[in-house]
Amino acid sequence: MKGSITSEDSTNIIFFNQNYLIQRETVAALRRLPGARVVAVDIVPSPSGGQAQSAARVLEEQGCSILVTVNEWGMDAGGVLWEYLDRNKIVHVNWSADDPFYEGIMKVKKYRPSRLRFDFVSDKGYVKPMLKRGYKAYFLPLATDLELFNPGAQRENTWDNDIVFVGNSYTKQMDGFLKIAPEFIDTLAPFLGEVVQRYDENVEHDVEGHLAREVGKIRLPHGLSFEKAYFIAKHAAGYFGRKRMIRSLIERYPGFRVYGEQGWLQELPDGRLGTVKYYDTLCAVYRRAKITIDINRMVIRNGFTQRAFDVPASGGFLITSAKPVVYEYFVTSGPAREIAVFRSRKELIELVDYYLAHEDERLAIAQRGLKKVVTRHTYDHRIAEMFRVISQELKSPR
Repeated sequence: MKGSITSEDSTNIIFFNQNYLIQRETVAALRRLPGARVVAVDIVPSPSGGQAQSAARVLEEQGCSILVTVNEWGMDAGGVLWEYLDRNKIVHVNWSADDPFYEGIMKVKKYRPSRLRFDFVSDKGYVKPMLKRGYKAYFLPLATDLELFNPGAQRENTWDNDIVFVGNSYTKQMDGFLKIAPEFIDTLAPFLGEVVQRYDENVEHDVEGHLAREVGKIRLPHGLSFEKAYFIAKHAAGYFGRKRMIRSLIERYPGFRVYGEQGWLQELPDGRLGTVKYYDTLCAVYRRAKITIDINRMVIRNGFTQRAFDVPASGGFLITSAKPVVYEYFVTSGPAREIAVFRSRKELIELVDYYLAHEDERLAIAQRGLKKVVTRHTYDHRIAEMFRVISQELKSPR
């Protein structure tokens, strides 16, 4: 079988690349696998049938035994590549850094299960829905790359900012949703505020269940399915929830700064928005902030953002939102605490106040967080786990 993985033989891995999200780090980790020959092939996220046929020829020429994709980018909706992989018994490994159902709901369905396809999802909440649809799905959280994020030679007590948040405003995405169904967005207003308020009071509130019940009561515009309306409602709630949290921090802390794109200018006063380049300057921002806050969007119910690993890897102190998976991967209480966790906006403010005033404790927690991430949560760890799972599954009798 082409997809067999052994330590004795060279494994020809093709990676479909668009230079987005976690791709650079994933390719680097793949290339560090023993016995792996990795070729990154640049291809558009949604190729045409002709482009897919050209990609299939590249796979043939390179003797591909394993194809790796992120978010299924590079796969075509017509199924040309899916059929090629299936016919030639090539293993397809897909890692969803985002919602694995986004393409099928908002664009054109590309996801197709097959006997040699393995799906890894960065949010644990997607595993069961994927399994129900016939996919071999596994949880694999995001991670960090220590060549990009590390504590360097920072001197203690040298800070550029008291508190930072790094992330997008998602203004552009919301503008896109408005164009899809402007009249539906208006119908969200009566209950969206309540959802955001409940999340403010308890970040583990069942946002998805709450929204599903409310959207189910609405008479949807012609051509707007429940699935698409529900998807838009979730992202709208996340958009407004993050904005509300950011505004409250801006009002309370003169030393709080946001790093992101220009969409934040609608919310922030002059001088409170900074720019940063992920691969060049972000590590320094994390390293030289007293506190970095990880404000997840509500749609990330049981997964991590990259901030959860990049901040500790940089030697920074992290406060993130409560989720079951956070407790599973980090110590969040007691003398061995590695990161801090908030369950409500009120508790977030209390934690910020406390750790601004208790620097020695904050630095000790950051040091333990650094140790945990370095030893367990790099992209090398994730790729090793990915291929351990695949090897085990391929060896299992059918």
